[in-house]
Amino acid sequence: MGRLLKYIGYVLFLPIWWLQLLIPRNKNIWIFGAWNGQRFSDNSRYLFEYVKENHPKVKPIWITRNKKIRDKVNALGGISFLANEPKGIYYSLSAKYYFVSCGKIDVNYLTGNGARWVQLWHGNPMKKIGLDDKFASWSSFFERRIVPLLFPFIYLFNYDYLVSNAEVFSDKMASAFAMPLNRILETGCPRNDIFHSKEEDDFNQGLRTKFKGCRLVYYLPTFRSHNATRSLFTLEDYSLERLEDFLKKENLVFVSKGHYVDNLLSDEAVNADSRLINLSDEDVSDINFMLKDADLLITDYSGAYFDFLLTERPIVFAAFDLEEYLNSSREMYFDYESSIAGPIVKTWTDLFSAMTYIWDNNEYQSLLKEKNRLFNKYHDANNSKRVYETIASLPR
Repeated sequence: MGRLLKYIGYVLFLPIWWLQLLIPRNKNIWIFGAWNGQRFSDNSRYLFEYVKENHPKVKPIWITRNKKIRDKVNALGGISFLANEPKGIYYSLSAKYYFVSCGKIDVNYLTGNGARWVQLWHGNPMKKIGLDDKFASWSSFFERRIVPLLFPFIYLFNYDYLVSNAEVFSDKMASAFAMPLNRILETGCPRNDIFHSKEEDDFNQGLRTKFKGCRLVYYLPTFRSHNATRSLFTLEDYSLERLEDFLKKENLVFVSKGHYVDNLLSDEAVNADSRLINLSDEDVSDINFMLKDADLLITDYSGAYFDFLLTERPIVFAAFDLEEYLNSSREMYFDYESSIAGPIVKTWTDLFSAMTYIWDNNEYQSLLKEKNRLFNKYHDANNSKRVYETIASLPR
């Protein structure tokens, strides 16, 4: 019944949707949002800040569904409104360009008819996304055929342009979003500009001060849509005491951060001197700003791999459930084992071994450079600039 009532509401809204085409759109008003309107982060944030700081003729507006985010952006010198407050609706109806990092709900999806939508996405895909994801709910005939015709404002795959990080991703992104290749913008991801900053995150600085001479290890797995949270902490041979002993011996600090969907990987109590740091989503405003200074990344099937390649520092792959993941959660765009640039570990024993020999391994260092060239087209801090210049040069 709820689903039926929702679509009845959409039918009643249709006249308002089509009337929006009569409203003139201002090419110098750009709307931004991210993560269902709940976060100030990702590619949208970096492009928003770049435009705000470098192009005064353009008025960037951050649209959110969270009052704390609105207040935060305004306190930082930006302009932000809630999606449903009068000024938020006014600017959303006036803007020529909408920029999102996840989907249309990042902003106000009911006000965008006549605007140009730019999907920045939230990383580079190793696992299949969008229309290529056969496990997703939108694979039904209704979602693929009826929704885009009758209710284009809620359809997830009718953007005007889409940003790609490199040629190797462009055809995948085009397929995932049913978009012609000539509308894929190979500019690089705005959020990766931060990897070229010399500024260090306060959290990392604090750890290096507390644990003199330590190396920072970041563990960033992706989520499993087919199962409850699976991670290194759920493996049978996990022992907090064993981990702490190893970290102290090797002078390492182990920082774990779950995917936005999983949020917290482990809530195991640790003392103030623990070298295991479990971060929740609320603890992190910009994971790439923190990640860029890590000495080692541990991940599995996450696109964080492609971002961290920019550092050409060691990576270990905790692919302990690879076959299950492929069969039950997501297929992949690339052959996994030939695409990665580091050892695969399936137990903590494997991981401890890898964290002793990985640092000066010539084979993996060569692979890191090779994969960095393949998966990152640009190696500078100008991705946001390229996105801006590409959008600004589009025919009016």
